[in-house]
Parts: sequence; structure tokens; C-alpha cells
Amino acid sequence: MSQDNVEIVRRAYSLAKESETYSFVAAKQDLYDEYFHHDAELVPPAIYPDTEPSYSGFDGFNRFQRQLDEIWDDWRFEAERYFDAGDQVVVFVRISGTGKQSGAAVAISTAHVFSLRDGRATRFEIFLDRGEALRAAGVSE
Repeated sequence: MSQDNVEIVRRAYSLAKESETYSFVAAKQDLYDEYFHHDAELVPPAIYPDTEPSYSGFDGFNRFQRQLDEIWDDWRFEAERYFDAGDQVVVFVRISGTGKQSGAAVAISTAHVFSLRDGRATRFEIFLDRGEALRAAGVSE
């Protein structure tokens, strides 16, 4: 079952990459429903400015997306590596974009941790430290 979870997450990244907004939901309820439970939780890093501690459900995910769109121009993420952690999948991700206010180009290496149940995500957590993400999921590189 856990390898199935990796494939589910891999497909979600593929669809996000194909969308104009590089989003897992891109304001599409059907896409959200396919990959996330109705009350899934998105948890950004605590140091992200002007964000909530967590976002819940389709509306929460879209609210987070809109906040990112206010800060970044041309932001995108590329999945680089997937780690099978049973009911969790860790993904090393490269994020890039341009700050709207500063005009500065930014590229950083981060990690996402998906917790899955019944083939859909219940939690999506963003880590700025890849090692921390691996430890949170109980896996090693």
C-alpha cells in the first residue's frame, strides 16, 4: 500500500505542474477531492510571513494559494525525490519564484510531507529543512 501512496503523490505533483498556478487544487474542487480528504490540513512553516498556523479543506488550501500569489510572481515547485514512509510520503522539492515587492529571484530546497489514508491526503506539511521532514516521517535518506 505504501508504494501506492508514492504513486498517488507523484500523480498529484504531475497535475500541479501542468496547471497554470503550480497548485495541487488550483481552485478546482474535483482535483482537490481526488487527492485530499475533505478536511485535509495544510501546515506551512511557522516562519512563513502572514500565514495561518494551518489551513483546512478546499477553502483553506485555496486561501493559502492566494496568499502565496500575493507574495510571489512566477512561483513554481519541482518534485526532486520521493521517500516511502508507509502512510506518509516525503518529497524533496525545489521551489522558485520572484518576490513581487523586491523583484528578487529565489530558489530554495524544501520538503513536503503527505500523510495519506484510503488513497488521499489527510495532511500536507511544508518543511524548510529536508532533514527535519525526513525525521518527522521516520525515514532516512
